[in-house]
Amino acid sequence: MKYAYFLLLFILFALKPTDSQANNFNFRQMTYGEDILFLNARHLGMGGSGLAGGTPDLALFANPALLGKSKNGIAFSFGTGLNKRVEDRSFPYYDTFVGFNDYGSYSFNAYWYNSFYGMLRYSFPLKAVGQICLAAGYQPFKEFRYDYEEEVRDPVDKSDKLLGYNSIHQKGRLDEIPIAVSVKPLPGFTVGFKAGLLTGSIDSTMIIDPKDAALANIAQTDRRRRTLRKKPLLFSVGLHYQFNNRLFLGAVVRTPYTVEFTNRFTSIKADTMVNQLNRKLEYPLTIGAGLEYRFQNILAARINFDFKYEFWSRFKDSRSPGLNFNDTYTFNAGIEHLFFDKIPLRAGFLYRTLPQSRDFTRSVLSVGSGFRMGALKIDFAGGFSSFLYYQQDLFPDSIYNLSPRSDSDKVQITSYFIRLNLSYFLSEELF
Repeated sequence: MKYAYFLLLFILFALKPTDSQANNFNFRQMTYGEDILFLNARHLGMGGSGLAGGTPDLALFANPALLGKSKNGIAFSFGTGLNKRVEDRSFPYYDTFVGFNDYGSYSFNAYWYNSFYGMLRYSFPLKAVGQICLAAGYQPFKEFRYDYEEEVRDPVDKSDKLLGYNSIHQKGRLDEIPIAVSVKPLPGFTVGFKAGLLTGSIDSTMIIDPKDAALANIAQTDRRRRTLRKKPLLFSVGLHYQFNNRLFLGAVVRTPYTVEFTNRFTSIKADTMVNQLNRKLEYPLTIGAGLEYRFQNILAARINFDFKYEFWSRFKDSRSPGLNFNDTYTFNAGIEHLFFDKIPLRAGFLYRTLPQSRDFTRSVLSVGSGFRMGALKIDFAGGFSSFLYYQQDLFPDSIYNLSPRSDSDKVQITSYFIRLNLSYFLSEELF
């Protein structure tokens, strides 16, 4: 039994991945974080596209050159996001006649996670560069939160005896404090620069809580707190070019960056064990390009296509030198139709490969709309995603003196995205 505890502690908190853990999607997300796919409502409604067709509200998140679309004056925007993650975990069961029968769900977890962003920008004319725009803000950058609970019952006991509860809870997110500037050195051409400071910490708890007095000795609570040793800096360079009245092009490059965590482990069992160590994660270069095409005015529609490539094969983990990730790419597409009263209808699609395995892909469908009230603009959108993978039992049955299962669990992950944001523009004529 003692070896099972150390194995579990190693998997959940040391998290030194190997090739055999290629399908441990939740552990990877807990260790390396998950990118924020959508910032504001229009971004979600357009399927995450916007490197060329995004509004200035998206500049600090996607392409700093989008600041060049700003009118002269002061503008601010803020919004909230809600993500719901549903994880349905099931195991295969068999009968004595045909063998494999079906999968039976034994753990169902659904949790909402919220986020917030805010941005302030100021644009003014400058003879040397045509126009200059300055911006600063606060926005989510990488998500680490994860929650899981299951109950364990005796499969042999006819009374369906409760043996205990197992749980994993991780909270925390890395947020970015960005500043950016854009200039227009040539008509229709904008260059943008962004620097962002990362902040945040991550807390994890793994609990084995037996409810049978005979199993009291297996009770365990393991905690981990990860804090940044220093605040990492991110740098991005973006370009935006208006080819003509209908075609717009955009591109962005985000340089590699390093995140260093101090890990403090606490294990509470028969006694208390405290261990502290460091971990360095070197995230790779990201490049992206996109376009927006506007149809004739009678149709009043515009389409956006983005393509982003991330060199995850160059990702490094100081505690896992043999890690072998794959480069990934993301394709975003969105269409927006403006009705005669200027109310938009948006629909989008995202397709993304994941570094854990070439067999992992993620798709998102989204819709959105919005309206204006003078200088105030309100947007809202929703999206849906689902994918399936297989993984070994997170808490081996042997912990409770049961026969361990050799087959993998089927894990269905369903995600829901909701975004709502407001933006307000103050013309320079007011000053």
